[in-house]
Amino acid sequence: MKTKREKRKKKGLRIWQKLVLLVCLFFLGYGGFMVYDMLTKPYTIALDAGHGGKDVGAEGIIQEIELTERTVAELQALLKEDGRFRIVLSRKAGEGMSITERNEKFRKRQPDLMLSIHGNASEESRAYGFEVYPVPPGRENHEESLDFALLLAEEMETVGAKLRGTDGVRFGYYKENGQKLLVDSVDTRIYEYPTFGMLNGMECPAVLVEQCFITNAADVEAFGTEAGCKKSAAAYYRAICRYVEELEQEAAAAEEA
Repeated sequence: MKTKREKRKKKGLRIWQKLVLLVCLFFLGYGGFMVYDMLTKPYTIALDAGHGGKDVGAEGIIQEIELTERTVAELQALLKEDGRFRIVLSRKAGEGMSITERNEKFRKRQPDLMLSIHGNASEESRAYGFEVYPVPPGRENHEESLDFALLLAEEMETVGAKLRGTDGVRFGYYKENGQKLLVDSVDTRIYEYPTFGMLNGMECPAVLVEQCFITNAADVEAFGTEAGCKKSAAAYYRAICRYVEELEQEAAAAEEA
């Protein structure tokens, strides 16, 4: 029986198959090329720039929305250049959209991975570092989300980010009174509280990252400026590539067995 990870693996078309398909779809016009794009790019990546429109998120040395939109734009460019990925954005830069609307848009598009990008903030200006929140324990796609989260943390540590907590990975919940509950990755108890809105009900591996503290000057300089967002996007891109390549290797090994 195939595992979820094996089932999630998608195969692309061979070069000659792409050429034949392209010629056939040429006669269908723009719609044909849309179909071609869907058939020849095996992975769909959903990218969410946290907040949006009048909701600028947290405010510190920069506004959170500056970080989220810059990073998503850089990551989108890298994924497009790669050629293997179709990108779905939760919203356009500058556009306002609620968490519910963004979540529903992604769920309709059925992506293979979802990454929601945010910036952290604290009244304590010395707080800094990177955190990543996968789908919590006991919920669908938890293990796959955790695998992806660990890769993201590893790549961010490689470019100099301090990982908060045990390994940069935490689980997030909201209690009945709206208070946020954050637990370290070693706490694998199953909580019945809802998790972050962008992770709820996602039918694919899904994570939310807190890229840096926008209230810490050094953290902003390293990961919140134009250069810092570009560096972070490159780390996320490498993590995405590693994740899908591991899926492909596992699927190939299963076929040979």
